[in-house]
Amino acid sequence: MSSKNATVRPNVHPDAPSVKPDGPLSEVPHPPLEDHHGNFPSKPFPETGWRGPIPSQKGGSDEADFMHKPPYEWNSEGDLFQPKYYSQCWCGNVAFEFHGDPLDAKHCHCRQCQHLHGAPFQWAVIFPKTSVRMVKNKDDSLHFFATQRRQGVHDVPCKVSCNQCRSPLFDEGRNTVLAYPSAFKFPDRKVPLDFQPTAHIFYSERVMEVPDGVPKWSGHKGKSELLPELTTREGTMPKYKGAPEVSQSNSRRSGHVQTTPEERDNKNEE
Repeated sequence: MSSKNATVRPNVHPDAPSVKPDGPLSEVPHPPLEDHHGNFPSKPFPETGWRGPIPSQKGGSDEADFMHKPPYEWNSEGDLFQPKYYSQCWCGNVAFEFHGDPLDAKHCHCRQCQHLHGAPFQWAVIFPKTSVRMVKNKDDSLHFFATQRRQGVHDVPCKVSCNQCRSPLFDEGRNTVLAYPSAFKFPDRKVPLDFQPTAHIFYSERVMEVPDGVPKWSGHKGKSELLPELTTREGTMPKYKGAPEVSQSNSRRSGHVQTTPEERDNKNEE
């Protein structure tokens, strides 16, 4: 498959209307029915001037001269590649530019992401490989880590970072790049709408619950179960998850009377 006819199946746009069916998951925001479970529309890759097949599309480490192909150093035929976004590592030795907007954005709660990122979950946006280009690699600082081989080599799928400051930049997949928005230089530090996640995936492996109204999937989006976003399950953050509000009448019957902040202040003054 060439880059010209390559497609990716995006998640539901955050502005899409939600459907809340009856049942235990009635309070979980759901995608619209037409986008439910595997019926996601395909989104074509933009034309960016790359004329060959997508590099490393079969995975592995056999791609010849990969450093002069997307998503690394390469030339756009007809200058069709129009940079819109820019990302770089913490020390500035490695930098990339991106054509157009991401195809999708997501939070991943799988244990591998937790471990490799040293964080409760990963935030990533998806770009076609042919929409990404390296513009700086000072002192040959680019570093690869193949998660399947657990070695510091370029073997797709792999993680890309800076060997100097160790900042993670993106995951290189067979067709796409999962870039980390934390490395992007947004004007006024404002996150564009297309970078805001449309789903949480592998939420069943979460160590932290996120009540943000974005659909939570137990595994991959559209191919797993939708989960409640906030539970009373022990062992997940936040530690204090609150409790149902107690009405004034119920409080009096139970012997506990709720007070206003002003009443509590007056009591403290006494």
